[in-house]
Amino acid sequence: MSMSNLANDYEGEGEYAQAETLNSQALEIRRRVSGPEHPDTLYTVSNFASLYQREGKYALAETYATQALTGRRHALGSEDPNTLASEADLALVYVSQGKFDESEPLARELVVLYQKKQPDDWQRFRAESLLGASLAGERKYAEGEPLLLEGYQGMLARKDRIDAADRYYLERAHRWLIQLYKDWGKPGMAAAIAKSIPD
Repeated sequence: MSMSNLANDYEGEGEYAQAETLNSQALEIRRRVSGPEHPDTLYTVSNFASLYQREGKYALAETYATQALTGRRHALGSEDPNTLASEADLALVYVSQGKFDESEPLARELVVLYQKKQPDDWQRFRAESLLGASLAGERKYAEGEPLLLEGYQGMLARKDRIDAADRYYLERAHRWLIQLYKDWGKPGMAAAIAKSIPD
């Protein structure tokens, strides 16, 4: 657990090589001692998905996010908060790779579940941003805009509840909103959003 926590700290500071080394050691130990579907093992698998996402190694991120989601659905159930986090990780990897037809159904399911179970949690707004980004990627700008706006503004309003490492999602939501307006042919809106850079 200490190795995984330190790896997360390294990841948050952009020290990806150190994070990867510690995660590798932790994952090997956890698989051997606890088994492949133990929640602690799946936590470390999920950490790899996050690490590779931030590094831009999307194929690796997709592999680990898929493993984490499959394992967590089987071991914890489809509505467990950790399972939902893995579903969001996989949706993010799909958005990052331009696989919007694959990210949209995952993000849509997440929005419904978070609205039902945790309507005021910042992760609900992350899910809305993911769905908005998926729709914008499919050129459904009018449908994606309110989701991206609400997702971004919802996370911004709850920024004090978001761990420093997870503010990555707020930055992504900000960039997606700018990109939506650029792609939609609304450069004035893109410029106005770009000026409001999240801390």
